[in-house]
Amino acid sequence: MRVKAKDEILRERILSGADKLFQKYGLAKTTMEDIAREAGKGKSTLYYYFKSKEEIVDAIIYDESDRLFAAIQSAVAEAPTAKDKMKALIVTRFNRLRNLTNLYNALVQEVREALAEQCVNEFSIRYRKQYDLKEAGIIKSILQYGIVTGEFRIFSEKELEMMSFIFMSSQRGLELDLIIHNKLDEILLRLNFLIEIMLSGIRK
Repeated sequence: MRVKAKDEILRERILSGADKLFQKYGLAKTTMEDIAREAGKGKSTLYYYFKSKEEIVDAIIYDESDRLFAAIQSAVAEAPTAKDKMKALIVTRFNRLRNLTNLYNALVQEVREALAEQCVNEFSIRYRKQYDLKEAGIIKSILQYGIVTGEFRIFSEKELEMMSFIFMSSQRGLELDLIIHNKLDEILLRLNFLIEIMLSGIRK
């Protein structure tokens, strides 16, 4: 078993403390002073590891995102068919997002704030782009797998890119509507229905 270095342990303590504060008070109301106090360290120690609150938020989201995609890739790899792989992606992603409380709540809160203010902040855009690239890559690989196994018709590279984008955008739009109307329990049911509709059009 790998022994964690002192710096790694302290970094994790800072992120864990910040995570608790973000969940309790929100991103905007939590200060660097609050985070340092929660970690039991001075501000100078905190700034040694993170230059700003935004950098801490980035670290929390990226760490949780790495775990999320590891779980998705594992579930997708175990599913036997392309259709099952697509369902595994959707179900695992949603369940992990609900379990990763800070990531899910942060995304939900940012959606609501962006709608209220009619704007999207720089962090949200940067995170979303990186997240979307990863997920689009997984969706594309599932479509390619379906072509190889004969489940789906043959498509060109450009068509695969387009389908990955359309599937991901449709999924995002559906989630957004359900988040706005506070109907999270209906997401999986409707996402599975979306999968059935979209895959029925590309089956061989």
